[in-house]
Amino acid sequence: FCWRHLLGLLAPRYRVVALDLRGCGASEKPPGRSSYGLEPLLEDLRQVIELLGTPGGRGGAAGAAPKCLLVGHDWGGLLAWELATRHPAMVEKLVIMAALHRSALAGFAACHPAQLLRSSYVFLFQLPWLPEFLLSLADFELVKWVLTSRWAGIQSPGQRLREPEVDAYIYSLAQPGGLSPGIHYYRNLFEWVGLGVPRLGARAPTLLLVGTHDAFVDTRMVPVLRRRLRPDARVHLLPGASHWLPEDQPRHIAHLLHDFLGGAD
Repeated sequence: FCWRHLLGLLAPRYRVVALDLRGCGASEKPPGRSSYGLEPLLEDLRQVIELLGTPGGRGGAAGAAPKCLLVGHDWGGLLAWELATRHPAMVEKLVIMAALHRSALAGFAACHPAQLLRSSYVFLFQLPWLPEFLLSLADFELVKWVLTSRWAGIQSPGQRLREPEVDAYIYSLAQPGGLSPGIHYYRNLFEWVGLGVPRLGARAPTLLLVGTHDAFVDTRMVPVLRRRLRPDARVHLLPGASHWLPEDQPRHIAHLLHDFLGGAD
C-alpha cells in the first residue's frame, strides 16, 4: 500500500512488483517469533525474485540467474542491503530508502545518543505482550500518531495521509494476531549481530535516499554510510522529507529512480 503512488509513476516504464513482507498487510502471518528471523525473511525475497525472473516471467533467458532492480524502504531496505550482499547475482541495481545498515548502526548509535533516542522504541519492542497492548490502545492511537503527527508523519502537505488511508494501515494491524509479526522483526534484530556483520554495500550500483526530516534516522549517519559504499554510489538527502519517502515525495523519488535506473528494462 505504501508504494501505491510510485507504482503508478514507474509502471509505464518498468514491470513493478510491490509485496507485503511476511506478517505485514495481506501476506501470511506464521506464528512465533522465529518465523521472522533474518534467514526466513531473506528466503522469501530470494524465492519471489527467482519466481518472477523465470522465463515467461521477467523474460530472463533459460538457465540465467534471475535479476531485479531492488528497491527497499525501512525494513525492506534493511533486507535489501542483506540480499544484495548475499545474492549479488540477483540484484542489478539497489535502491535503499530510509534504512540503515547493521554494520554501521551499532557503532554510530554508541557515539551519537540522538540516534539511540530515535531508535529507543526498539528496546521497548523487546518486551513480551506490552508493545502489542500499548500500540492497540484507544483504537491504535499511537500508530495513528506515528503516521500523521507533525514530528513523525509525512511532511509534504499535499501528501499527508487522509483518514481512509490511515484506516487502511490500521485494518491489517487490527486483525487477530496482526500486531505481533511486525514487532517480532524488532525482537529478532539483536540476533542479527550474532550472524556476523557483512561488509557494507553490494556489487550492484547503489542509490541511498534519506529525508532531512526523518524522525527515526539521524542524518549524520548518511556521511558514515557514504564513505563505506562503493565509489560510484549515489546518495541524496531529500530536503523536508520524512521517513515515509515513497508517500512523502513520490514524484521527486520517481524522477531520481528513472535517472538512476537509466535504460534498465
